[in-house]
Amino acid sequence: MQRATERLKEISRDPLRFLKATKGEKPLIGVTPGDVPHELITAAGLHPVVVFGTNEPVKFAGALMPDNTCSLAKSCLELALNQGRDLFDGFVVSQLDDTTQHLSDIWERRSVGKFFHKFLPPRQLSRPSAFEWFRKELERFKGALERFIGRRIQEADLWNAIKAYNRNRRLLAELYDLKRKKPGLLGNRLFFDIVKASFYMEKDEHSGLLEEVLEDLKGKKAVSEELIPIALAGIVVEPQGIWELFDEVGLNVVCDNLLSCSRYITSFVPEEGDPLEALTRAHFQKPNFSPIHDSPWRMIDDLVEMVKAYGAKGLIYIHLQYCESQDFDLPDIKRRMRLEGIPMLVLTTEFQTKHLSLMKTRIEAFKESVLEGKHEQ
Repeated sequence: MQRATERLKEISRDPLRFLKATKGEKPLIGVTPGDVPHELITAAGLHPVVVFGTNEPVKFAGALMPDNTCSLAKSCLELALNQGRDLFDGFVVSQLDDTTQHLSDIWERRSVGKFFHKFLPPRQLSRPSAFEWFRKELERFKGALERFIGRRIQEADLWNAIKAYNRNRRLLAELYDLKRKKPGLLGNRLFFDIVKASFYMEKDEHSGLLEEVLEDLKGKKAVSEELIPIALAGIVVEPQGIWELFDEVGLNVVCDNLLSCSRYITSFVPEEGDPLEALTRAHFQKPNFSPIHDSPWRMIDDLVEMVKAYGAKGLIYIHLQYCESQDFDLPDIKRRMRLEGIPMLVLTTEFQTKHLSLMKTRIEAFKESVLEGKHEQ
């Protein structure tokens, strides 16, 4: 297990170094977080990599976007223009809100000579036209990839990619289940390092390492029954040091709705019928999140159901500073959690946040005062 976990940690914590070392094996296509079907990119013989942004200071993107732009969007553009400029052979930007729509226009103008595609998923999934819209977006995306590689994407290659991704999701889901059932066996930082590595590696290689980790852990017992189970909500968790704060304070994340975790893990694609139809059906089975939903309230219902289903003692909401869709949702989420009697802590952060001491104090206070009830609220 140690060899596998060290490899996964190394890739997760310095992905650019890993990608530079493997550069040349396949063209690298950077993909912004959010509902782009990576299976199509893999089937085209390309290597999709999620662009999660950078924790380094923003030097270039700041001149192209307003100061009050969500740090996820701004740092993704920064990585593309700075550290990853010579690394990627193309980009796919998913337009999820007004910010990403403007971002994609700027990004495209700065990506001359590279493959570039704007992916347009429907935001309101309950509309009768949404299913057909997404299917046609897949066809448009497939056509763009085929023009880039100069050949047709074979159906057999697409099915092989779908099966490889499904295998990876099943293994991650199994690992997550172990984390829930055997507290302390797998720390938050290590588990989410393992998940994050999957967004940079070839799926078969990642799955092989996952099987090593699972084989070693299955026979072991829980390390600590005193860890408090907690639910996590948001889009992504940055900086990654937040996971270590949860470990230090004694919280065990047992469920989440993050783009960088469960929204990927739970998105199994049916392995029958037409592959584009299967990818479309899988999209509509994903959990609702800000800003993709089938009704304005369904995402909040999902959060309540998630907390109760996994026995979480409370909800921690990771709020990215200036994230437009989260800003709209947060007041309603707070109100609903109060009505349901679910303790909630909001952590506002940015990719460039460096000092986490105050955040740790707030998490400790939330644990002691609310989750353990040592002090009156």
